Amino acid sequence: MSMRNILIGLGAGLAAALLFAGLVSGTALALPLFILSPLPIAIAGLGFGTYSAAAAAAVASAMIGLAIGHLAGGLYFILFAAPVAWAAHLVGLSRPDDAVPGGRQWFPLDNVLVRAALVTGAAVVVTGFLLGYNPEALISQTVSVLKDWLAQSSADGMAPTEAEIEPLVRFNIALMPFTSASLTLGILVLATWLGARIARMSGLLAREWTPLWAVVLPQSAALFFGLAFIVSLLPGVPGQVAGAFAGAMGFAFALTGFGLLHAMLNGKAARPLLLFLVYAVSFVFLLPLGIMAVVGLADTALQFRARRFAARSGIS
Repeated sequence: MSMRNILIGLGAGLAAALLFAGLVSGTALALPLFILSPLPIAIAGLGFGTYSAAAAAAVASAMIGLAIGHLAGGLYFILFAAPVAWAAHLVGLSRPDDAVPGGRQWFPLDNVLVRAALVTGAAVVVTGFLLGYNPEALISQTVSVLKDWLAQSSADGMAPTEAEIEPLVRFNIALMPFTSASLTLGILVLATWLGARIARMSGLLAREWTPLWAVVLPQSAALFFGLAFIVSLLPGVPGQVAGAFAGAMGFAFALTGFGLLHAMLNGKAARPLLLFLVYAVSFVFLLPLGIMAVVGLADTALQFRARRFAARSGIS
């Protein structure tokens, strides 16, 4: 541990807090800045080590807590700062490889992704308890707000009634544990991936670089996802808790589904255009993510890439 790395972590934490502060600005850049706020923490961890990432996570959360509120700072630490620092630690984790002189064995990326999904599910559950998540109260409040907003924006006075609005709102609230965990894991993976690329461009990434599409989740992850999905169908708190874990793990499988698509299109001239179209549609609609999750599950069950492609432990 060097003081230089700690100081870099402190600066990264301040940068992360400033990016998060953009969320309260209300501008068009508020959401992109919020999504990128864990990136400085990831860069600190991947480029300068675990202590640097820990310092960045602590400073970012503390600054947010002082500027916005203690609850906001605590939730940021639970949902983003600590998980991305931990993910960066796992990516940089290695041990000597006895089979190769001077070589190292790196912590497998499939295990990094599984652990990231599990910690994301746990973080969303803890956040729900801290916020006092109450679906029925949330449904009532959302329906009331939407009804008033639609009544004001309706030119002909034919605004939808509460009975017409409630089913759609109830459906989306029911999906909230799934969607919240998926979005959180997506931000975590994006920050780690971008941080690794930036660290590599700067010559600071020690780990060897290999395509991220080589990652295939283990079959134990598929069993866990199946169990969590079944329990998520139960009413009440057990279903909500399981839904968070199912949402995070399902998004992890969706990522591996996209990875299979990358692998299958590798070397094809139309690959950039096809991938752009798939990602663009997935960004707007949820259905492609579900399809890709099924593809990722099938890939894990059939071990297609494990047989066809030589997957190495790395990051891309």
